[in-house]
Amino acid sequence: MSREKKVDLSRRNFMKGAVLATGAGILAGCAPKVAETAAPGETAPVTGATAIDWLGTEPEISDIAETVESDVIVIGAGTGGQYVAASVLEKGLKVIVLEKNTTVSTLRNDWGAIDSKWQKAEGIKIDKAAALHYHQMYSANRIDQRLPKIWADESGAAITWIGELLESLGGTFLYEGGYEPDFDHPASYPKFPTGHSAFFEDGCDGSPYMKKYIESLGGEFRFETTFVKFEHEGKKVTSAIAKDKNGKYIRFVGKKGIVLSAGGYQGNPDMLKALQPADVMIMTPPTAGLNTGDGIKACLWMGAAMDEVHTSMLFDRMGLLPNETPATMTVPGFFWLGSQPWLKVNLRGERFTNESLPYDFILHAAAKQPGATYCAIMDSNWFEQVTQFETTGCSRIYPYPNGSQNDVFKTAGLEPTGTDLAKIKEEWTAILQGLQDSGHLQKADTPEELATKLNIPADTFAATLARYNELAAAGEDKDFYKDSYRFLPLTKPPYFGIRLTGWLLCTLDGIRIDTQMRPVDAMNEPFEGLHVIGDSSGGYFAHTYPNLFTGFANGRTTTFARRVARILAGEPVDLPAE
Repeated sequence: MSREKKVDLSRRNFMKGAVLATGAGILAGCAPKVAETAAPGETAPVTGATAIDWLGTEPEISDIAETVESDVIVIGAGTGGQYVAASVLEKGLKVIVLEKNTTVSTLRNDWGAIDSKWQKAEGIKIDKAAALHYHQMYSANRIDQRLPKIWADESGAAITWIGELLESLGGTFLYEGGYEPDFDHPASYPKFPTGHSAFFEDGCDGSPYMKKYIESLGGEFRFETTFVKFEHEGKKVTSAIAKDKNGKYIRFVGKKGIVLSAGGYQGNPDMLKALQPADVMIMTPPTAGLNTGDGIKACLWMGAAMDEVHTSMLFDRMGLLPNETPATMTVPGFFWLGSQPWLKVNLRGERFTNESLPYDFILHAAAKQPGATYCAIMDSNWFEQVTQFETTGCSRIYPYPNGSQNDVFKTAGLEPTGTDLAKIKEEWTAILQGLQDSGHLQKADTPEELATKLNIPADTFAATLARYNELAAAGEDKDFYKDSYRFLPLTKPPYFGIRLTGWLLCTLDGIRIDTQMRPVDAMNEPFEGLHVIGDSSGGYFAHTYPNLFTGFANGRTTTFARRVARILAGEPVDLPAE
């Protein structure tokens, strides 16, 4: 997988219709891999992988130049690392955070919770049983059900903590609510109102403020310090070995424990090719050395087990030029409206699936289509239809029913920040114009002209659109049974179309953990002295990310960070339910 040059993949640049210069391709994979049992001190092999030595051999290091102690050592200064560092500092423990880059990473901007302060203020009560049952179905129960139960029980307090903290640091924290799960329509996927988001007036994501907060409590950051491996005695982890920018190896000892929050492996092409499913088409953005699976590999080297089902979080929003496929992509452009349930056709001009799907579902279907590519089609009523579709999470481009501004504008720092739909439409029109200027979004007065510009068969596409409009006018999708409120005719020219593929956000399979976030081996025996959170950890997702639970991944990370802090401080957890 080639990378032509480093680009800024911030939401701000995406929102402005920025064109990304990077290579891309379809990353081949294989069947699920099984972590087998290993003797103490030996690496647990991962079988079934393609012939790529992504795991490598645990390095032998004898020239330790220095030993540094603290109450807690945190590996990774991303979202989870910052949250656990702040939490243990609040409990009076000393913390050193190791980070291989020059500063902290950005904070994720959606937090999923049940029973947060903001939800309670609006009288929102989410059915935990329904939410957990849907998550169990999404994952085919290839998870540890105890872990999402912890999120359901403890996320309200955790997200209340981060919301109040970010507000105290000058941010605005909002609940993305005002709607209820829709169980009445059989074609609909219930959307659980779990999401919360934050923004700062200066447009930053909050990480600079979190860094200052951690430092104000006495936390120490060791930047340009790359984690290498763990030292352990049997199943007792005793230290973390890291290398500083001068090449010096340092042993870091956490007297209370070590926390691994080093992210997943979306920045490691070899791991992606070996582990991710073959039928998932993904374009991997450059990550400047982030998320290369170092923490996961270190756990495997000492005998921990990894998820058997390798899973990723994909967005259906990466635009292609009209003569390209994922295999030939050169200059992708981000199409934020890609998740809207308009007509989607393959490169033969044929409809091939129900378009009203969670984000990555259409990518799995499209991967079996010619060129693993599809086209999204809309007409000049696009904004009016978007406001009727009633989407949630980061696919939503207008305010929530409770008046909370959608997180897209907040994160990008764009105006307006109110609820004036006419002004919001103006912003989106300008964004779409940027994609037209870059050659990604095509505009035409007739279906045949649009098909020609997208390089798909004009006659077939025109017939497909006619059939779609006929069914939409009748109010019933007899071909794919799309829910009727999202099945709207496309009859007002000019028409718009764009070729699409997937965008890989992160990997979601990691080291299996128990309810104390300790890594376990293939027999579920835990390692002491180490806790794993965030995308380095596993047991929580399988097959797909349930994105209709807004902020589910970040909510889990925040909740588990707070739980680990209580464990490290000697506070009781896993008490019987009241």
